[in-house]
Amino acid sequence: MARNVLILAPSRGPVAHAAELAARSGEEVGLVLTSIDLGREKVSGGRIEEERDYAGITASALDEPVFIGSAIAQLAGHCETVIVDGLERWIERVVERFPDDPIERDAEVLSLLSVMQARMADLLLIARPALPLAAVARELLMRALDLAKKHADEVITLDR
Repeated sequence: MARNVLILAPSRGPVAHAAELAARSGEEVGLVLTSIDLGREKVSGGRIEEERDYAGITASALDEPVFIGSAIAQLAGHCETVIVDGLERWIERVVERFPDDPIERDAEVLSLLSVMQARMADLLLIARPALPLAAVARELLMRALDLAKKHADEVITLDR
């Protein structure tokens, strides 16, 4: 059965740990990178999946700053493991995309929880909750993490 793992880390360190865990799950690894700026999203054809090196493993990567639930589902169609790096930047982008719409922000959090419940692939979620965030983003991240912990099979806290 697919597992949900939440990796909480300081600003550095979780990438190598997540890559090591992903390598144990199988050869096909998906990667959702959330740090792309909204203005740099690929508009032609939407998300573009491409192979990238991620801490020494090859991953099918998607740059997706907001709609990570659908990105996870897309990659889970052919990957044994999907890594999401990182939830804190995702929350920043969600707040930026929907600055005056808490219902849309909550819908994105529920989208993440939905794919966690579906267990389509092993899911490794990286969050760096100590990074500085605006108050609205901080509150949404803490709420999202509390909900994700309820659906996680394992929560790993890295101290470095």
